[in-house]
Amino acid sequence: MNLGTLIGLLLGTALIGTAAFLGAAGSNQPISQLGDLNSLLIVVGGSIAATAVAFKMKDVLRLFGLLKMIFKDDGFTLGDVVDDICDLAAAQRSGRKEFEAALQGNPQNMKFRLHMVNDGAELILGGTKQEDIESIMENMEAFREQRELQEMNVMKSLGVYAPAFGMVGTLIGLVFMLGGMGQETGPDTNPQAAMGAAMATALLTTLYGALFANFLFLPFADKLKGKNEDKKVQSALITEGILLIGQKIHPLQVREKLNAYLPPKMRKKPEDE
Repeated sequence: MNLGTLIGLLLGTALIGTAAFLGAAGSNQPISQLGDLNSLLIVVGGSIAATAVAFKMKDVLRLFGLLKMIFKDDGFTLGDVVDDICDLAAAQRSGRKEFEAALQGNPQNMKFRLHMVNDGAELILGGTKQEDIESIMENMEAFREQRELQEMNVMKSLGVYAPAFGMVGTLIGLVFMLGGMGQETGPDTNPQAAMGAAMATALLTTLYGALFANFLFLPFADKLKGKNEDKKVQSALITEGILLIGQKIHPLQVREKLNAYLPPKMRKKPEDE
Protein backbone atom coordinates (compact mmCIF):
# COMPACT_ATOMS: atom_id res chain seq x y z
CA MET A 1 0.00 0.00 0.00
CA ASN A 2 1.30 3.44 -0.94
CA LEU A 3 1.04 5.33 2.34
CA GLY A 4 1.64 8.74 0.77
CA THR A 5 -1.40 8.41 -1.48
CA LEU A 6 -3.58 7.03 1.30
CA ILE A 7 -2.55 9.69 3.82
CA GLY A 8 -3.04 12.45 1.26
CA LEU A 9 -6.56 11.29 0.42
CA LEU A 10 -7.56 10.86 4.06
CA LEU A 11 -6.06 14.21 5.09
CA GLY A 12 -7.63 16.05 2.16
CA THR A 13 -11.03 14.46 2.81
CA ALA A 14 -10.84 15.36 6.49
CA LEU A 15 -9.86 18.99 5.84
CA ILE A 16 -12.42 19.55 3.09
CA GLY A 17 -15.11 17.81 5.12
CA THR A 18 -14.31 19.89 8.20
CA ALA A 19 -14.40 23.11 6.19
CA ALA A 20 -17.75 22.13 4.66
CA PHE A 21 -19.19 21.24 8.05
CA LEU A 22 -18.06 24.53 9.60
CA GLY A 23 -19.43 26.45 6.63
CA ALA A 24 -22.79 24.73 6.92
CA ALA A 25 -22.93 25.36 10.65
CA GLY A 26 -21.97 29.03 10.22
CA SER A 27 -24.69 29.62 7.65
CA ASN A 28 -27.25 27.59 9.59
CA GLN A 29 -27.74 25.25 6.64
CA PRO A 30 -27.78 21.43 6.55
CA ILE A 31 -24.58 19.93 5.14
CA SER A 32 -26.76 17.61 3.05
CA GLN A 33 -27.16 20.51 0.63
CA LEU A 34 -23.73 19.62 -0.72
CA GLY A 35 -25.07 16.32 -2.00
CA ASP A 36 -26.82 16.13 -5.36
CA LEU A 37 -27.04 12.96 -7.44
CA ASN A 38 -27.84 14.74 -10.71
CA SER A 39 -24.73 16.90 -10.41
CA LEU A 40 -22.60 13.87 -9.64
CA LEU A 41 -23.92 11.99 -12.67
CA ILE A 42 -23.23 14.91 -14.99
CA VAL A 43 -19.62 15.32 -13.81
CA VAL A 44 -18.55 11.70 -13.45
CA GLY A 45 -20.66 10.27 -16.27
CA GLY A 46 -19.84 13.10 -18.65
CA SER A 47 -16.09 12.89 -17.92
CA ILE A 48 -15.97 9.13 -18.49
CA ALA A 49 -18.07 9.42 -21.66
CA ALA A 50 -15.83 12.13 -23.11
CA THR A 51 -12.74 10.09 -22.25
CA ALA A 52 -14.29 7.07 -24.02
CA VAL A 53 -14.73 9.25 -27.11
CA ALA A 54 -11.11 10.39 -26.98
CA PHE A 55 -9.45 7.02 -26.28
CA LYS A 56 -9.89 3.37 -27.15
CA MET A 57 -12.40 1.53 -25.00
CA LYS A 58 -9.74 -0.89 -23.72
CA ASP A 59 -7.77 2.08 -22.37
CA VAL A 60 -10.83 3.46 -20.58
CA LEU A 61 -11.66 0.07 -19.08
CA ARG A 62 -8.16 -0.06 -17.61
CA LEU A 63 -9.08 2.81 -15.29
CA PHE A 64 -10.05 0.41 -12.53
CA GLY A 65 -6.72 -1.37 -12.86
CA LEU A 66 -4.94 1.98 -12.73
CA LEU A 67 -6.50 2.72 -9.35
CA LYS A 68 -4.95 -0.47 -8.00
CA MET A 69 -1.59 0.56 -9.46
CA ILE A 70 -1.82 3.99 -7.82
CA PHE A 71 -2.35 2.57 -4.35
CA LYS A 72 0.13 -0.31 -4.69
CA ASP A 73 3.83 -0.09 -3.86
CA ASP A 74 6.41 -2.16 -5.71
CA GLY A 75 7.43 -3.92 -2.50
CA PHE A 76 11.12 -3.67 -3.42
CA THR A 77 13.79 -1.03 -3.90
CA LEU A 78 16.42 -0.41 -6.55
CA GLY A 79 18.91 -1.76 -4.03
CA ASP A 80 17.05 -5.09 -4.08
CA VAL A 81 17.31 -5.19 -7.87
CA VAL A 82 21.07 -4.52 -7.68
CA ASP A 83 21.39 -7.39 -5.19
CA ASP A 84 19.57 -9.73 -7.58
CA ILE A 85 21.76 -8.72 -10.50
CA CYS A 86 24.96 -9.14 -8.47
CA ASP A 87 23.82 -12.63 -7.41
CA LEU A 88 23.22 -13.47 -11.05
CA ALA A 89 26.63 -12.08 -12.00
CA ALA A 90 28.29 -14.34 -9.44
CA ALA A 91 26.37 -17.37 -10.71
CA GLN A 92 27.22 -16.57 -14.34
CA ARG A 93 30.93 -16.58 -13.57
CA SER A 94 30.58 -19.97 -11.88
CA GLY A 95 29.14 -21.71 -14.93
CA ARG A 96 26.00 -22.29 -16.96
CA LYS A 97 24.46 -24.78 -14.51
CA GLU A 98 24.95 -22.40 -11.60
CA PHE A 99 23.48 -19.56 -13.65
CA GLU A 100 20.39 -21.60 -14.55
CA ALA A 101 20.02 -22.71 -10.94
CA ALA A 102 20.25 -19.11 -9.74
CA LEU A 103 17.65 -18.07 -12.28
CA GLN A 104 15.23 -20.68 -10.96
CA GLY A 105 16.49 -20.60 -7.38
CA ASN A 106 14.99 -20.09 -3.98
CA PRO A 107 12.94 -16.86 -3.91
CA GLN A 108 14.45 -16.00 -0.55
CA ASN A 109 17.88 -15.78 -2.16
CA MET A 110 17.00 -14.72 -5.68
CA LYS A 111 13.94 -12.47 -5.65
CA PHE A 112 13.35 -11.65 -9.31
CA ARG A 113 10.61 -9.14 -8.78
CA LEU A 114 10.91 -7.70 -12.28
CA HIS A 115 10.20 -9.70 -15.44
CA MET A 116 12.84 -7.67 -17.22
CA VAL A 117 15.60 -9.27 -15.11
CA ASN A 118 14.35 -12.74 -16.01
CA ASP A 119 13.95 -11.85 -19.68
CA GLY A 120 17.48 -10.48 -19.90
CA ALA A 121 18.93 -13.52 -18.15
CA GLU A 122 17.08 -15.83 -20.55
CA LEU A 123 18.62 -13.95 -23.48
CA ILE A 124 22.07 -14.56 -22.02
CA LEU A 125 21.30 -18.26 -21.62
CA GLY A 126 20.18 -18.38 -25.23
CA GLY A 127 23.53 -17.05 -26.41
CA THR A 128 22.15 -13.78 -27.76
CA LYS A 129 24.78 -11.23 -28.78
CA GLN A 130 25.37 -8.26 -26.50
CA GLU A 131 24.22 -5.68 -29.02
CA ASP A 132 21.05 -7.68 -29.69
CA ILE A 133 20.31 -7.99 -25.96
CA GLU A 134 20.69 -4.24 -25.58
CA SER A 135 18.41 -3.57 -28.56
CA ILE A 136 15.73 -6.02 -27.34
CA MET A 137 15.69 -4.62 -23.82
CA GLU A 138 15.57 -1.03 -25.06
CA ASN A 139 12.58 -1.93 -27.24
CA MET A 140 10.88 -3.58 -24.27
CA GLU A 141 11.35 -0.41 -22.24
CA ALA A 142 10.16 1.86 -25.07
CA PHE A 143 6.88 -0.03 -25.49
CA ARG A 144 6.34 -0.23 -21.72
CA GLU A 145 6.81 3.52 -21.44
CA GLN A 146 4.41 4.12 -24.34
CA ARG A 147 1.71 1.97 -22.71
CA GLU A 148 2.02 3.66 -19.35
CA LEU A 149 2.08 7.15 -20.83
CA GLN A 150 -1.21 6.31 -22.54
CA GLU A 151 -2.65 5.24 -19.18
CA MET A 152 -1.48 8.49 -17.62
CA ASN A 153 -3.08 10.48 -20.45
CA VAL A 154 -6.42 8.75 -19.84
CA MET A 155 -6.37 9.79 -16.18
CA LYS A 156 -5.21 13.30 -17.09
CA SER A 157 -8.05 13.65 -19.57
CA LEU A 158 -10.56 12.88 -16.83
CA GLY A 159 -9.05 15.77 -14.87
CA VAL A 160 -9.45 18.08 -17.87
CA TYR A 161 -13.03 17.07 -18.66
CA ALA A 162 -14.39 17.08 -15.08
CA PRO A 163 -14.36 20.91 -14.59
CA ALA A 164 -15.83 21.37 -18.07
CA PHE A 165 -18.76 19.09 -17.29
CA GLY A 166 -19.09 20.84 -13.94
CA MET A 167 -19.71 24.04 -15.87
CA VAL A 168 -22.13 22.22 -18.19
CA GLY A 169 -24.15 21.09 -15.18
CA THR A 170 -24.15 24.61 -13.79
CA LEU A 171 -25.43 26.01 -17.08
CA ILE A 172 -28.17 23.38 -17.17
CA GLY A 173 -29.20 24.39 -13.66
CA LEU A 174 -29.20 28.07 -14.60
CA VAL A 175 -31.43 27.39 -17.60
CA PHE A 176 -34.04 25.75 -15.39
CA MET A 177 -33.68 28.43 -12.72
CA LEU A 178 -34.14 31.32 -15.12
CA GLY A 179 -36.93 29.49 -16.89
CA GLY A 180 -38.83 29.26 -13.64
CA MET A 181 -38.46 32.93 -12.72
CA GLY A 182 -41.47 33.99 -14.78
CA GLN A 183 -43.79 31.41 -13.29
CA GLU A 184 -46.30 32.32 -10.65
CA THR A 185 -45.55 31.16 -7.12
CA GLY A 186 -47.86 30.43 -4.24
CA PRO A 187 -48.51 32.90 -1.45
CA ASP A 188 -46.32 30.93 0.94
CA THR A 189 -43.34 30.78 -1.43
CA ASN A 190 -40.42 33.18 -1.09
CA PRO A 191 -39.18 33.84 -4.65
CA GLN A 192 -35.75 34.96 -3.46
CA ALA A 193 -35.27 31.88 -1.30
CA ALA A 194 -36.34 29.60 -4.14
CA MET A 195 -33.95 31.31 -6.54
CA GLY A 196 -31.09 31.01 -4.03
CA ALA A 197 -31.74 27.30 -3.54
CA ALA A 198 -31.84 26.70 -7.30
CA MET A 199 -28.62 28.67 -7.78
CA ALA A 200 -26.89 26.65 -5.05
CA THR A 201 -27.89 23.40 -6.73
CA ALA A 202 -26.65 24.67 -10.09
CA LEU A 203 -23.23 25.54 -8.60
CA LEU A 204 -22.79 22.06 -7.11
CA THR A 205 -21.71 20.61 -10.45
CA THR A 206 -18.92 23.20 -10.66
CA LEU A 207 -17.87 22.20 -7.15
CA TYR A 208 -17.91 18.50 -8.03
CA GLY A 209 -15.95 19.11 -11.22
CA ALA A 210 -13.24 21.05 -9.38
CA LEU A 211 -13.02 18.46 -6.60
CA PHE A 212 -12.81 15.43 -8.86
CA ALA A 213 -10.26 17.10 -11.13
CA ASN A 214 -7.92 18.62 -8.55
CA PHE A 215 -8.30 16.15 -5.70
CA LEU A 216 -8.48 12.86 -7.62
CA PHE A 217 -7.92 12.73 -11.38
CA LEU A 218 -4.98 15.13 -11.83
CA PRO A 219 -3.08 13.96 -8.70
CA PHE A 220 -3.62 10.35 -9.82
CA ALA A 221 -2.20 11.25 -13.25
CA ASP A 222 0.85 12.81 -11.60
CA LYS A 223 1.27 9.69 -9.47
CA LEU A 224 1.28 7.52 -12.61
CA LYS A 225 3.79 9.88 -14.22
CA GLY A 226 6.08 9.55 -11.20
CA LYS A 227 5.83 5.76 -11.28
CA ASN A 228 6.68 5.80 -14.97
CA GLU A 229 9.79 7.87 -14.29
CA ASP A 230 10.84 5.42 -11.56
CA LYS A 231 10.44 2.51 -13.97
CA LYS A 232 12.63 4.25 -16.53
CA VAL A 233 15.44 4.31 -13.97
CA GLN A 234 14.77 0.66 -13.08
CA SER A 235 14.92 -0.34 -16.74
CA ALA A 236 18.16 1.53 -17.38
CA LEU A 237 19.71 -0.14 -14.32
CA ILE A 238 18.55 -3.60 -15.36
CA THR A 239 19.70 -3.18 -18.97
CA GLU A 240 23.19 -2.20 -17.87
CA GLY A 241 23.25 -4.97 -15.28
CA ILE A 242 22.26 -7.65 -17.79
CA LEU A 243 24.93 -6.46 -20.23
CA LEU A 244 27.53 -6.64 -17.47
CA ILE A 245 26.40 -10.17 -16.58
CA GLY A 246 26.72 -11.18 -20.23
CA GLN A 247 30.34 -9.94 -20.17
CA LYS A 248 31.00 -12.01 -17.00
CA ILE A 249 32.12 -8.93 -15.09
CA HIS A 250 33.03 -9.58 -11.44
CA PRO A 251 30.03 -9.01 -9.11
CA LEU A 252 31.94 -6.38 -7.12
CA GLN A 253 32.53 -4.37 -10.29
CA VAL A 254 28.89 -4.85 -11.27
CA ARG A 255 27.79 -3.44 -7.93
CA GLU A 256 30.15 -0.47 -8.21
CA LYS A 257 28.78 0.39 -11.66
CA LEU A 258 25.12 -0.05 -10.67
CA ASN A 259 25.53 1.93 -7.45
CA ALA A 260 25.45 5.04 -9.65
CA TYR A 261 21.69 4.49 -10.02
CA LEU A 262 21.11 4.39 -6.26
CA PRO A 263 20.82 7.16 -3.67
CA PRO A 264 23.88 7.24 -1.37
CA LYS A 265 22.08 5.71 1.62
CA MET A 266 21.06 2.66 -0.42
CA ARG A 267 24.50 1.86 -1.81
CA LYS A 268 26.31 -1.21 -0.47
CA LYS A 269 30.08 -1.39 -0.34
CA PRO A 270 32.07 -4.58 -1.00
CA GLU A 271 32.73 -4.96 2.71
CA ASP A 272 28.96 -5.09 3.28
CA GLU A 273 28.64 -8.27 1.18
